[in-house]
This record gives sequence, structure tokens and C-alpha cells, in this order.
Amino acid sequence: MFEFLKLYAKLSVKPSKDIGLTSYVFPSETIGLYLHVPFCRHFCDFCPYHKLKYDAVLAREYVDLVRREYLLHGRKQFNSLYIGGGTPSGDLEVLKNLLSFLHENVSGEIALEVHPLDASVEKLREMKALGVNYISLGVQSFNDAVLKHFGRDHTAKDNFLALANVLDAGFDFIDVDLVFDPLSFSGKAAQSDLEKVMKLSPQQISVYPMMRFSYTKFRDTRNSSRRELMIFDKLDEIAEKNGYKRDTLWTYLRKDLNRRYTSVAREFYLGLGLSASTYTGELFATNTFSLARYRESITENKPPIGSLFQLSTFQGALYYSFWALYTGQLDFSKLNRYFPKANKKLRFLLESLRVMGYLTRKDELYLLTPRGRKKLHCIEEWLTYAYIDPLWRKLRSESTQI
Repeated sequence: MFEFLKLYAKLSVKPSKDIGLTSYVFPSETIGLYLHVPFCRHFCDFCPYHKLKYDAVLAREYVDLVRREYLLHGRKQFNSLYIGGGTPSGDLEVLKNLLSFLHENVSGEIALEVHPLDASVEKLREMKALGVNYISLGVQSFNDAVLKHFGRDHTAKDNFLALANVLDAGFDFIDVDLVFDPLSFSGKAAQSDLEKVMKLSPQQISVYPMMRFSYTKFRDTRNSSRRELMIFDKLDEIAEKNGYKRDTLWTYLRKDLNRRYTSVAREFYLGLGLSASTYTGELFATNTFSLARYRESITENKPPIGSLFQLSTFQGALYYSFWALYTGQLDFSKLNRYFPKANKKLRFLLESLRVMGYLTRKDELYLLTPRGRKKLHCIEEWLTYAYIDPLWRKLRSESTQI
């Protein structure tokens, strides 16, 4: 399984000036939309995502640049819009202006990452009025020592107040983000955080092992998959007692629900803004991290691509399969519809994984087993360090941050 997935790391990256791409072609009308808002007033020590120091003038220019990038791709219908960052909840005037031209072409949820310090009753009411109906509240922990370790700018008390406000605000779906670091804290810290949130019964709780990117404070250390998996075993027990189930690799969903908050587990998606990624089945592209290059590309009416992976049919099908299995199941009939030329190779691979005990099969549906979930956990971390970290580090180094 590792050998197949290592194909990702061997793909060559081509700079945007060599691409000659004017727009993306998708094999399906099921397209998600992701928008990256990079501005933050405070930078956290563990965060690997691309960000810029908040500046009101720059943020308003960014709105216009995103609008112009959006228009490059023509009118498309999207089944969801996820807005991440950065801190996209920090400036609601910017959010309002972005949604003014995105909202009408989105048929599904409009989801927003929200910082606890932005989760006041007044600001939540305004977000809802703008059309936001899915919220992911980034509390990370309810332990002040853990929050300090991550370099967060809020306290456990702030988190409790923010969560109470979000739960009372009447959004259609609420996700609560937690992060744990088993190299610095015992598993009991993560267990305590999960129990505290589950008592309040939000629809979903995402629990992530902290990834130790090479350009963060934690660059000289590495994850311990063994410790993390032991912690998840305990978290699974807590979830079962509280009416939750493991829905994706790192999320828990209330058992009475069948929808989820996720920006990554989309069949195909278009990314807008600095550092946003797009997946079409044949291409995996990441926008430039440089605001200057982003501005230059938009001015020239070109997609602001910083890196491009041109995928073979089999590689595209592998990428599709990985993220489908991230949700716990892969519909082979859909896979065959989008990647018919990879049918035989993928069937052989999936059947091999089934024989090894990583998958079970029900008709054309392949389901991840508990053993398969643990293997996928390790593969997810391997991909992060083999592919995502070096790619983002390279794009960061090319960024002027102006």
C-alpha cells in the first residue's frame, strides 16, 4: 500500500509560467469550493497553514483579487463552500464582500472556520445573517497548558464561552476542532477535552494529532503514531459511551446524523485564494503562496498556480481513493465512472487490501476496517511529511509575503 501511495511524492512540479492553463475541467458536476483567507492577527506556534499578518487595506484588496480569480473559471455550480485560513472570522466585512459574489452559486452548506475570540453573540448573529450555516470552532483544547504549548492567544475559559455561544446561535451544523500532542502531554488531556465537548453534544468533533511541520516551532520532533493510535482507542471508547461514532479518520459524529463538516473529503474541488488547492481528477494544483505573484497572475488573467501535478489516470484514481477511504468507505462504481481506464489496477489493489484485512466489501462498496483505519492513520502522516511539508515549505520560501 505504501509503495502505491509513494507515487504522489514522485510527481514532478511545474512552475506556473510553464503551465499554459486557462481554466480547469472537472469530470463531474459534484464540485466543492474552498476559499483560503490568509489573514491572522496572531500566529500560532503549531499552525502550518499559509497566513499573512492582518492588514485592513490588504484584506480588502484581497477580496477583489479573489473575485477576479473566481471569474477566470466561468460560472460553475458548487455543492459546498468551505472558508478556511488564516482566520476567516476575523473581519466580517471581508467575509460579507466575499460571500456577495460566491453565495449565489453554492447549493449546499456554507462553512466557516471560527476563532473562539470571534464567537461573540453579535458576530455569530452576523455570520448567520450572511448565509453561513456550518461552523467549525477552533478551540484546540480546554486545557490552558496545552493552549500555551500551541501558542494560542485564548484561554480555556474563552473556549467554553465561545462554544456556548455557538451552540445557542442556531447554526445547522457545528464542528469543534481539538488537537493533541502525545509527546508533550499524556493521553488523558485529549480524553478530557473530548469528554467535555461531548457532554455539550455538538454535531461533530474533529480530533487531530498535531503535525510537526519543518517550518514551525516543532520542526525538530516527529509524531509517534503508536502513541496516537493508543489515544484514539481510548477516544473511541469515550465516543461510544456518549452517542458518537468515528465518522472519518479523525472525526467523531453524533450517531443520529448522516452529514459531516469536511473540506477535504470532496470528490473534486476548486480552490480560490493564496495557497488553495484544486483537484480535477487529472490535475492537482496549488495556488502560489506569494501575494505579489498572486496579484501578477490575476492581472494577467491567468490562474495563480504555484505548483501543478499532472496525474495519470491511475494516480488520479489513487488520490480519489485515498480521500474516499478517509471517510471510511469507497464506492467502486463511482471510481469506475470517473477513472474507467484504472478499473483493473484499482480493483486488484482494493481486493489485495481486502485480503490483508484492511477493507471489507459490500457489493461495490469497500469499507475500512479498524485495522485499515490504523494503517491509513500512518499513511496520512507519511504523506504529510513526504509530500505536503516539502511542497508547502518550497512554496513558502518563494513567497515574498507582501
